[in-house]
Amino acid sequence: MNYHSKKILSLAIAVASAPVFAQQEGERDSEYDASMEEVYVEGVRSADLNARAAERDKDNFSSIVTQDDAGNFSDQNAAELLRRMPGVTLQKSEGEGKFVSLRGLGPGMVSVRMDGGILANAGGGSGGSDDENRAFSLDGLPTDVLQSIEINKSLTPDMDLDAIGGSINVTTLSALDRGRDTFKLSAQNYYHDQAAESSPKISLQGTNILLDEKLGIAYTGSWERRTTQGYETLHHETTLPKYVTSGENRMLIPWEFQTRQENAERERVAALLNLEYQPDDSSRYRLKLNHTSYSDEDIALREYYRFNYDYDDEGIPTELDYLDNGNQILGGGSVDLQQQFFIQESEVTTNTLSLGGENRLGKGWEAKYELVSSRSENEKPDGRRVQFRLRDLNALGHSGEDFVNGQIISGPQLDELAESGSIATGAVSNPNGYQYGSVAQPNLIYDNLFLEDSLREDAVDQFSFDLRKDFDGVLLNYVKTGVKVRKRERSFDKNRSSVNNPAEKKILGCAGDSLCEELVGERLGTFETYIPENSNFDHALITQSEADRLIAATRAIGDNYDPDEREVESNRLDYDLSEDTAAVYAMAEFQVLPEATLIAGARYESTKFRSTGYLSIRNDRNEDSSALDSFDIGLPLADAGNDYGNFLPALHYRHELSDKLLARASLWTSFSRPDFGDSRAFFEVKDRVIFCNTDPDYDPADYAGNTQCGDQPGSIIPTGEDLDYQAQYLAMSPANSVRIGNPSLDPMRAANLDLSLSYYGEDTFLEGALFYKAIDDFIVDAAGVDINISELGFHVPVEQVDLFHIDPNLTLTNASTYLNGESAKVYGAELSFSQYFDGRWESHNIGRWLDNIFIQSNLTVQRSDGKVGDTVRVSTIQLPEQADMAANLTLGWENDTFSLRLIANYTSEILKRIGSCTASDIEKDAALGFAQNCNDWADVYQDEAVAFDIKANYRVADGINLYLDAINITDSVDQYYFSGNRDSGGPILFNVEQYGPGYQLGLTVDF
Repeated sequence: MNYHSKKILSLAIAVASAPVFAQQEGERDSEYDASMEEVYVEGVRSADLNARAAERDKDNFSSIVTQDDAGNFSDQNAAELLRRMPGVTLQKSEGEGKFVSLRGLGPGMVSVRMDGGILANAGGGSGGSDDENRAFSLDGLPTDVLQSIEINKSLTPDMDLDAIGGSINVTTLSALDRGRDTFKLSAQNYYHDQAAESSPKISLQGTNILLDEKLGIAYTGSWERRTTQGYETLHHETTLPKYVTSGENRMLIPWEFQTRQENAERERVAALLNLEYQPDDSSRYRLKLNHTSYSDEDIALREYYRFNYDYDDEGIPTELDYLDNGNQILGGGSVDLQQQFFIQESEVTTNTLSLGGENRLGKGWEAKYELVSSRSENEKPDGRRVQFRLRDLNALGHSGEDFVNGQIISGPQLDELAESGSIATGAVSNPNGYQYGSVAQPNLIYDNLFLEDSLREDAVDQFSFDLRKDFDGVLLNYVKTGVKVRKRERSFDKNRSSVNNPAEKKILGCAGDSLCEELVGERLGTFETYIPENSNFDHALITQSEADRLIAATRAIGDNYDPDEREVESNRLDYDLSEDTAAVYAMAEFQVLPEATLIAGARYESTKFRSTGYLSIRNDRNEDSSALDSFDIGLPLADAGNDYGNFLPALHYRHELSDKLLARASLWTSFSRPDFGDSRAFFEVKDRVIFCNTDPDYDPADYAGNTQCGDQPGSIIPTGEDLDYQAQYLAMSPANSVRIGNPSLDPMRAANLDLSLSYYGEDTFLEGALFYKAIDDFIVDAAGVDINISELGFHVPVEQVDLFHIDPNLTLTNASTYLNGESAKVYGAELSFSQYFDGRWESHNIGRWLDNIFIQSNLTVQRSDGKVGDTVRVSTIQLPEQADMAANLTLGWENDTFSLRLIANYTSEILKRIGSCTASDIEKDAALGFAQNCNDWADVYQDEAVAFDIKANYRVADGINLYLDAINITDSVDQYYFSGNRDSGGPILFNVEQYGPGYQLGLTVDF
């Protein structure tokens, strides 16, 4: 977003949030009444009034989104609803909202519940299959099954307190609460501009009251197929940019440049059945069944320029010929051009059964109880990919904050550039290699076959019991206590065959199949190709039909490869987790003043966590090129884990200062458990293992590589020596890039302070809130740290590795792991405002138009400061996932038949991950004169962004509404970058995702 757009949006929200006062009175309803008063006005204002009434009635501070009185939400999916709420920022996946950050704290610190109960979630993490976090995937939750969404920003002891950021509770449709028979049918078409495809959706919901209003049946169903197309420009996801030198020049250069196109077709199905039986005013029983499924067919096209230069013992790249650090341009040989065509189908299904009830027992006693069983499964049965590659090309690379580019040139042109600083001659193609000036590249070699299947499962069983006693006395209103126990089992299993140079394995792999043997050695020119829609691709790629034909013909090689599943990608992510929790609480509400109440109480929660995992090492340099056995190492780890408890006191004060003004103050404590991906046990060498020769008779002259350490054993052992020599004298180097899980992680703990003042009126709502969170033991993903194998929270079975030696006391110098930081704080302010201009200009000719204008806005300003520990970072950092500013502004017009909204959403930059920088790193770099060891330049940020939407609704007739949504009309992109330094010329692009605008046209019919 440019500077002027940001200023305009911030100014507009500041103006819209001027202190205008008025309020609407609300009364607390009984336990079995609808949670909001009846307002027979359909549309945006109706939903807003319902939400304000529900917020005011709650004991804790919250933001709520509800249906209007026709059963409609103002937005058609949960992600869009939530991103317009104060304090909320969204994380997207393939262009759609998926996870929620709240008040600057990431999705793993925000709990999501359905009707107060936890849901199993096998949808995976926010960063892909490697990222196993606790975030709930909201993209699989359509609004059609919901009645309201509550964003709880302060939590009372009777709520789950494993949510430092806050909690989101989605409430489902209830026939007894709605109180009447209803039926609504909706049909919609979504058009994605970038994909040039239409996507249909149909949904229904209904309620029926039977047996003299004692039995309520609510049901919903929804089906949607959505087609999208996304473009990405991406640096390598895990390997950092590299320092290179050439003569007097030094640069920090990208390691890789990727162009991607993701074509996705998703199908979503959701269904809910809610049976409620209320035989009398003292009892209610319910049975809820909920099903959601989310299937995805994903086609991924990828083109890579890999600047994988070889380095000598001094760290100088041997194939780099040209550096222009003033313009951030590099040039050299040993560059790979790769193309991949990836096909993946997946399906996530979640089924939840809830059985519960509540009884009033007389003399003010009330009991509630519920049993919830939820199962979720994420199955990816047949991921498959073909790769074509040409090696050892000459290329230029160029990088900046919003771009990474590559261009292949010929060797003479590169020499000319290195000598004169310019290129004046044309390139001459080699008939057996790269064809300069041509989009088609027939000589790319089919050099990798990839087959993969995976299954993630999540199972949650929970029982809760709450008991409450109401009093008629002057001081004490009620006392409440309860218990909750929960058992969670989670697992992940992936099997993968990635066969490099499959032509070399055709004799064994093809098993005599002539078509397999013919196609496995072919080049790209043999197959039909096409130019992708994304203009960032430089070359034609194989078509999907041809890719499927090639995979079908040669997949026998992948099926027969690695029968023992030793390959690192078949075990490095596998795990079994168990998490058993138990909680007990007690709380009471005191009537401290006629208009004021105080809730005081505490909760104690215990957790027992256990994990299994794998020691995984890629070790394919010794493999026989024609054999089907893998030399990778995959050894199971013994159970490891952590037991901990949390005592969590709280005070919540609520004061009705007038019939229009409500003040709240809360001092409460909470915690957040580590993400599964952080706390599962694993030890993974990320790249090919680096060895060092420990032979005491070592003489560099005896070795072909003239070096003692490297990832190619043949270059560091004497000629003629074999695997026995390697097992005796080769040892794993401390310089290996290693990623390590930490089952000993403690939960993050927080003390929270919330203050709010809310003003309600017939036409106006204004609310201001201040919040402060002091967090201990917060968890950080740290890269480049020093760590000793013997000091991990689990045993690494290095004694079982027999192909080479791993010192059980080895100190690794380039490890990435998860650590408890020292402390952090988050603080900020929220301001919300809505104004409906009814009856303000009745005397003017245009009054009938101006009277229908409304404004909705909110602004969140927040800061954070964290100390992760001197072993990771000597300086303090902004907490990951925290945006300093988030703002929403809606300008609308609405009457009885038509509404129109112009919506703007702004989010400032967000820190996504950090690089390590210790005092030792700074000291070493001071001697070198540049940041070789301190990697604070590797901090990754998501850039600030602004998005604009337009939404319109037209009431065709009573009960019939037509709506049109134009989403992301300015084609806002999600951009990420390394912060960089002077050697990189400033920030370096990490990733940019573009999904373009979308348009929804729909019709709802309410019977």
